[in-house]
Amino acid sequence: MMFTRKSTVMLAIAALLVVLNLLDLRPPEASGEALPALPTLDVATVTKLTIGDQINLLTIERTSADAPWQIVAPLKYPADEAVVKAFVKALSAGVPMDTQVDEGHLEDYGVDDQHALRAELYTGGDTPALAFIVGKTAGPDSAFVRLPDSDVVYRAAVGSRSRFERAAGDWRDKGALTIEREDVRQLSLVRGEETLLFTRGASPGNDEKGAPLPGEWSLANAASPVDTESVELLVYTLSRIRAGEIHAAGYDAGLSPPAAVATLTLADGTSHRLVLGAKADERAAWIQVDDRPEVFRVASKIRAALLTPVTDLRDRRLSHFDRLAIDTATWVEGNITTTVHWDPDVPKWVVVQPENTAIDQRSVAAAAGALAQLRAAAFAPDATFTPSGTSARLVMRDGTRWQLDLAVPEGEGQLVRAKVSGRAELFLLDARLVAQLRSAFGR
Repeated sequence: MMFTRKSTVMLAIAALLVVLNLLDLRPPEASGEALPALPTLDVATVTKLTIGDQINLLTIERTSADAPWQIVAPLKYPADEAVVKAFVKALSAGVPMDTQVDEGHLEDYGVDDQHALRAELYTGGDTPALAFIVGKTAGPDSAFVRLPDSDVVYRAAVGSRSRFERAAGDWRDKGALTIEREDVRQLSLVRGEETLLFTRGASPGNDEKGAPLPGEWSLANAASPVDTESVELLVYTLSRIRAGEIHAAGYDAGLSPPAAVATLTLADGTSHRLVLGAKADERAAWIQVDDRPEVFRVASKIRAALLTPVTDLRDRRLSHFDRLAIDTATWVEGNITTTVHWDPDVPKWVVVQPENTAIDQRSVAAAAGALAQLRAAAFAPDATFTPSGTSARLVMRDGTRWQLDLAVPEGEGQLVRAKVSGRAELFLLDARLVAQLRSAFGR
C-alpha cells in the first residue's frame, strides 16, 4: 500500500501525539498540604508576651499601645522598649515554617516538654493570639519549633534559641538617663575642691527650618572663653547614657566619696544628677543617677567626659566670621603673596596679587570659608613657636582684620603650631587642613 507524502506527514504527527500522551510531560500537580505559618498580628495590639518552661516564666506586659513595657515576672522593672518592640515585631510578621523536618522524636530537636521554651503573644484576654514551642538552634536565624498540640517538628526563622533564652535582666531597660541635649540650660561639675558652672546663653536666632539655634556656653569666673562645641559635646555625652550592666545598690564602685558629681538643669527647671564612682577601669565607669539606688556600669567615655580638664574646654575657635562678609583673603608664604578679592558684581573671587593669575573658584571659596570658621585641633603643650614666614590674612567689609601665623613644620608631624591675632595661646592645626589652604592659594 502506497502512502502519499501528505499521508506520511499526518501519520507522523499522529504518532508524535500518541507518544506525548503516553509520556504526559505536563508539570506534576503540587502534592501535600501547605506548611503552616505563625499568625500575623498588629504589633500595636500586642499587650503581653511570655517566654518560659515548666518552671520559669518571663512575663512582660503593657497596659495599652502607648504605655511603656514592664517586666512583671520574675522581676519588676521597666523593660527595654527597643528590645521588646523588636521581638514582638519579628514574631508578629506571620513567620512561615520553612520545612517540616520530622514528626515525633521531639527530644532530638529540643522541642519536648522537658527542654523546650514556649513563647506566647497576647492581644488581650487569657488566651494567647500566637504561641509556639522553641527547641534547639537550627541556623543563625532559625530554630526547631512545633505548634501547640502537635508533634510535627519544623524549622522556622524565628531567631536562634538564644533569642528566647535571655535572662530577665537582659530585657531590663538599660537607659540610665535620656534627656534632650537642647533642653539643658546649665551644667554643674563638682570634682573634689573644684566646681565648674556652665550656662547656655540665649538663642541667637532660628535655623533654616525655623527651629531656635542653641546659645553659646559660658563658664562662671573663667579666665578665658570656653569652647561651645566642646561643652556641647560634653552635654550630649551625658544626656543619653545606656548601661552595659546594672548592679544592685551597695555595689562597690567608689561612690563615697565620688570622683565627680554632675547636675544637668533643664529649661523647665527640673534637674538630673550623675554621681561618678572613683573605681577606675580603662573600658568602663560606674555611676548612679538621680535617686535611683542601682549602680550602672557605663562606657568609659562617661568617665572621660565628667573628668575633662577645664583647660581642654578653652575656646578652640581661631576665627568666627561670616564668610560672606570677607572682602579680601591673603596667603603669604616666604616672599610670595597671593591676595584674592570677592567681587559681588561678577560674582566671583578675583586675584588682586599677583596679576594675571588663575585660581580655582571652588577651592578658594572653601579656603575662605575654612579661614572664617577656623578651629584648632588642640592647644600647644608649650610656648615654643618658630615663625615660618607663612601667614593668612582676612579683611572684612567692615574693616575688621584677622591674621594667622604658622610655625616651621615639625618633621613629619600631623599638627602645625599656629597663633592668631587677639589670642595669647598657641594652637595646633591639622597639617592636612594647612595643605588644603596652601593648595587653594596656588602653593
